[in-house]
Amino acid sequence: MISVRSTAALLASLLLAAVAHAQSGSASRGPARPSPACHAVTPETCATAKALGRGINLGNMLEAPTEGQWGVKLEPGYIDIVGKTFTTVRLPVRWSNNAAKTADATLDEAFAKKVDQAVDALLAKGVYVILNMHHYSQLSGSALHWNEFAVEPEVLEPRLINMWRQIALRYKDRSPKLLFELLNEPTGRLDGEPWNQLSPQVLAAVRASNPTRTVLIGPGEWNGIPALPKLRLPPDRHLIVSIHNYDPFPFTHQGVEHLAKLFPVGATCCDAAQRKELANALDSAHKWSHDMGYPLHLGEFGTHHVADIKSREAYARMVRDEAERRGIGWTYWEFASPAFGMYSPKTGIWLEPIRRALLE
Repeated sequence: MISVRSTAALLASLLLAAVAHAQSGSASRGPARPSPACHAVTPETCATAKALGRGINLGNMLEAPTEGQWGVKLEPGYIDIVGKTFTTVRLPVRWSNNAAKTADATLDEAFAKKVDQAVDALLAKGVYVILNMHHYSQLSGSALHWNEFAVEPEVLEPRLINMWRQIALRYKDRSPKLLFELLNEPTGRLDGEPWNQLSPQVLAAVRASNPTRTVLIGPGEWNGIPALPKLRLPPDRHLIVSIHNYDPFPFTHQGVEHLAKLFPVGATCCDAAQRKELANALDSAHKWSHDMGYPLHLGEFGTHHVADIKSREAYARMVRDEAERRGIGWTYWEFASPAFGMYSPKTGIWLEPIRRALLE
């Protein structure tokens, strides 16, 4: 007689095998990876975490304060390019600047339809789509970006909950390949217990219309790996934990305008100490994952454009290899912006060394 636990394990194995078989036709989408730790989630969620594989962020587009403000717009052709190249596309969206300032946070319909078009076009390509809440700056107590409006402090949290209530209803009938990420890089006033208190309320708003959709929740401190021990997840078996990592930071963020004095141009990558720094961070995340039973997703890593290209290539390959060695899917930051992009909108070609490092 097969026990309930054995049946669940068998089902998980069959699901993972099916996912691996479905993806075996595309070499660029990655080799077989170790199975993630999954004893706290359903077999289907575990299979999804494994299937996310290699991905890209469509950054600086829909999460700019106004579309185009950060040097790039979401062109229809980009959907085709990323859809045939990656398994997963993370779609950062600044909903908060496109919703009412009041607690109900009624979404701007014209903006929401732009997001609809992007989501549906990506899903039509067969990729996984991670739709998130990006740059709700005031919620974390961060300085507002140019063209980002402020709201009354008492409506900050209710707006987050009500935006997700509307987003979830809007997409409740979409493919299970659409995943929700509740908040990009909670930090500042949300670090630690405040985020532990708020995230279950946001998740409950989602679950009212999407009871089994896979949802990503990350720790505070910018989705930082060191903050994982402080993260308390709601009792929910359809969760993946999102982490970000830009180690070694003096290399990846050299020359970024507001950090230029801290991280001047000239750092290279990747020596033994830098490799150890990354490996130690991912080992820590991997241990947490196995102890807690939630699979991980590396939602962001990347390099500022001023770093030398050989080092950028070495970094991309290093992070790819180290994440995949631990069974962690990833989405590179990012596709086509002037700052961190790996594709040139002007020439219509990939920054080939980085593409190779990530996909070959």
